[in-house]
Amino acid sequence: MWKKSKAILKLCYTPYSIFSPFPFFAILIYLIAQKSVNFSSFYSSSLISGIAASMLSSFASNIWNHTNDLKDDSAQGKINALTQKIISQKAAILFSIILYILSIIIFIHISIISGRHAYLFFLVWVLITWWYSDRLFLTKIFGFRLKNHYLGEFLTYSVAYPLYTLSIWLIYSDINSAAIALAFAFLSFGISVVLIKDLKDISGDRKANLRTFGVVFPPFKLFHYSCIFLLLYYIIILLSIANDIFSGSILLIIIPFFYFIKSTFLHFNRKEWKIGLKDTTQIKTMVISTYISILLLGIGELF
Repeated sequence: MWKKSKAILKLCYTPYSIFSPFPFFAILIYLIAQKSVNFSSFYSSSLISGIAASMLSSFASNIWNHTNDLKDDSAQGKINALTQKIISQKAAILFSIILYILSIIIFIHISIISGRHAYLFFLVWVLITWWYSDRLFLTKIFGFRLKNHYLGEFLTYSVAYPLYTLSIWLIYSDINSAAIALAFAFLSFGISVVLIKDLKDISGDRKANLRTFGVVFPPFKLFHYSCIFLLLYYIIILLSIANDIFSGSILLIIIPFFYFIKSTFLHFNRKEWKIGLKDTTQIKTMVISTYISILLLGIGELF
């Protein structure tokens, strides 16, 4: 029983992200939105609500994606609770719907109490993430699945990241210049992610006749533009600090920024963005430095 529950829970937070299994994103936005934070405020109802809403919605989106990808995942030999039949597809669909509904209820409840319309942004996020993965309902109505084409992928990430950022922000505070700057920063971050997220699954996407970024465009170009959007993510944050939109203590982010420039951006720029087997360290550096920068965004607000 424990092994089955563990496998289903893993399905909820796979793939790992800034949203789950640990709610970095919800806590980060709380720290920035609240400006001055003391440790007792970590137990405030708004933070608990934000974490709950973020975790439930992230879990819902992940399970819905896995449920709709069951056929492809099975064909590619991927191992998870669905492909191993630990949970049935029908049960996973029901579970995902329940999680989506619970997260919507939390957002509506918070919106009523606070007078801030967080649920409006969140409902758009629900629609776009549902349609992105769906091949069971909306695809039959509209005739296409957003995930199957790179334009659909780009649209989804361009809408989902900034709106999700603003919806979580509205749980804690009113929208201001910091919220807008953070939304644009995570828009750039999201586009950087979507450009390269499927590079490891190119062969599988080709077999499934998908028109994803990895299938349509050369990997070196995708990686190049991914780095450019990641650079834009850093620039937005640094400009926001310079204009007193973000706290000066967040300037700690300059450490992973320079590390990314030196170890990844300049390295591949010298190689004209050609990726080789020996470049694993530089790619890992890009990923690690980015996640450290997100962590520092929140930690910086504690000082």
